[in-house]
Amino acid sequence: MKTLLLLSSLMALSLLTACGSAAPYAALPINDDRESMTNVFVTNAQLRRWVRVGRPAVRRVEGSNQLKVTVPIRNITRKPLQVRVQVNFLNLERQPIGDDTNEQAQVISPGMTINHTVTSTSSEARDWKMSIGPNG
Repeated sequence: MKTLLLLSSLMALSLLTACGSAAPYAALPINDDRESMTNVFVTNAQLRRWVRVGRPAVRRVEGSNQLKVTVPIRNITRKPLQVRVQVNFLNLERQPIGDDTNEQAQVISPGMTINHTVTSTSSEARDWKMSIGPNG
């Protein structure tokens, strides 16, 4: 009897672990035919259902070699959304280099898309990671 109870508990735990994932969550794309974004994360499960992101535009700033990133963020709800966006610039090994933006509050109207643009402070940035969370 104890063995059956232990096995049942282990199966239930493994099911819960497989079904639920922990934050942060990979952002969902604006276009359904594309896979989840690998550089953009949403920190809240409910917000993840309301926000979509488009294809990022990443380029080097001529002269300074800083990394400039623009990410379209869309509100797919019928209510205005307030979000906070932060970008961490990384090295080639995707390790932080201490070049992070402040959390920037954005208000996105229903059905609208904003372009969130940030630029690294140094030329050391080789990669980036964006976090989108609720404002408040």
